[in-house]
Order: sequence, then C-alpha cells, then structure tokens
Amino acid sequence: MIRSLVIALTMLSCGSDVSIMKRPETTEDTTENEPTNPNEPTSDSSDPEPGQDTQQPEISDLTVAFAEIHFRQVACQACLGVSREFEITAEFRAHYPTGGDYTSHLPAVGTCTTNVYDTAVGVTPLPATQTASFNDIQLYPSGQGLWANNNLYEYQYQRNTQYTIVSEHGTIPNAFQTVEGFDDIQPYTLLWVDPSYAYDAVISKSGTTFTWFPVVPNSQFEIIVAVYSSDGSQFLGAVSCMENDTGYLTVPGSYIQPFPAYSIAAVHLIRHRQGLVPSADLGGMVQTHMIWEVIGTGRVE
Repeated sequence: MIRSLVIALTMLSCGSDVSIMKRPETTEDTTENEPTNPNEPTSDSSDPEPGQDTQQPEISDLTVAFAEIHFRQVACQACLGVSREFEITAEFRAHYPTGGDYTSHLPAVGTCTTNVYDTAVGVTPLPATQTASFNDIQLYPSGQGLWANNNLYEYQYQRNTQYTIVSEHGTIPNAFQTVEGFDDIQPYTLLWVDPSYAYDAVISKSGTTFTWFPVVPNSQFEIIVAVYSSDGSQFLGAVSCMENDTGYLTVPGSYIQPFPAYSIAAVHLIRHRQGLVPSADLGGMVQTHMIWEVIGTGRVE
C-alpha cells in the first residue's frame, strides 16, 4: 500500500521527462384453452398472491467488500530502487459485515498530517476458491477473502471506465469507475528520470505549490513528501496533504522546516476516487478505491 511504500523505498543519492500518459427467458403457457366470459374480470398473473412477500432482500449499511485498483508510475526508477516504470495492482476483498473503513487512514480534505500509515480492517473473510474479475481483469485467490492481481500491464487498465465485479459470491454491476492520469505536472523537474540530475525540484521550507492537469471531478488529490537524509540512507519523516482535485495544492513550509537543507525527497502525487455501492448478493455495502500515483524526486531547501 502507499504508506508502507513511503518508508520501504530505497532512496539513492545522486535528460528526459518521464512519460505521463492519459489514456485516454420465455415462459411456456401451460393453461388449458377454456371459454372466457368477456364480462368477467381477468386476473394478472404478475400480481402477488395473498401473503406473498414482495420486498427485496434487505441490504445492510455495513461494509461487506472492498475493491481497489492502484496505478503507480515512477519517474526515476534507479533513484527509488524499483525495476519498472509502471506497477498496477488490483484487489478484491469479501467478508462478513464490518463497521471498519478501508480508507480511514487518508487525511481529511483540507488538512495535512505527519502520521502517514495504512489502514488495517479486522474482518471475518468469506471463502476465496475461484477466480474473480473486474471486467476482463482476472483476480486470483490470494488468501481467505482476498483476490488479487499484482502484475497488470499498462494496456490492461481502461481509464474512465465502469467496471463490474464478479466473484463466487455474486455480481456487483457498475461497482466503480476508474480514474485517469496526468498530461502535465509542475514543477516538471520532479519527473527527471536520470539519477545524475534527479532531485532538482525544490521542496521549499517556505512552502511549495504543486499543479497538475487535467482535473478530475469527484476525486481527491494527496501529496506525500517523504524525506530522506542527503545520502538516502535514512528515512527522516513525511508529510501528507489532501485537497479536492482542483489542479493545485500547497504543502506548507512549516511541515518542511524541521528537515535539514539538502535532504532528498520522494514526492508522491496521488489522485483518489472513493465510492460506496450496495450489493444485493453480498447483503451490504462495497467500498471502492481508485488510485493513480506518480512518484517524483526533489530536495529540501
């Protein structure tokens, strides 16, 4: 997950930009032929019989499943010690109802925090014995109540597309819509791909404003600045700020002040889209989370 990655990434001290792309049944009549009286009222076979229960199954307002797709793109792969530019993962969880919230770790919109951590939701999982799918993305049993695919290719991810979830526990039509990435990110020097001139973008102790395009409605935008010692050997701390997706966000200098000048940083620019949809088959609510993340580099001044 994002927050474990902030600490786990190995920062190496130390052109062209990273490619930021936008991708874009009939029933048989068995009644006998009998004379009918035109003056006799006809009965509608679709009307319920006396005492017949016509109510739909009750759906709990508790969470019974969670679906997530995380699209991550790394500008300077050598700087962060990763082997691929793109890492795309998908997972689905199904369980008995819980009041837990899978995204409770995210900062509230309009706030910043130095407590960067993941959410652990305690659940009683349902069996996972068969493959599941998000449209044509196959997910494989990966433990009790968990289906996952951690090796998706960039071409398999359809941007701005409605996805239906199918598993051995039922179907959830139009469960979520995926998000798209970026045509532009500023400062553009965040995205240098060569370690020899990475870390060029300044993360200022007076405050730094980041901008991006396009803006995506009904989504939020988070920036995490994870700071390391100048040689990359020590993780010094991180700050995370969240706003609605408006195309710009300022990380206040007060959060950067404590870090030594010329510390290096991994800058995570993350678009979030969260959703909640009912599932009649599972009898509760399905929480969804779409993530598009770009990781660049910078230095503290």
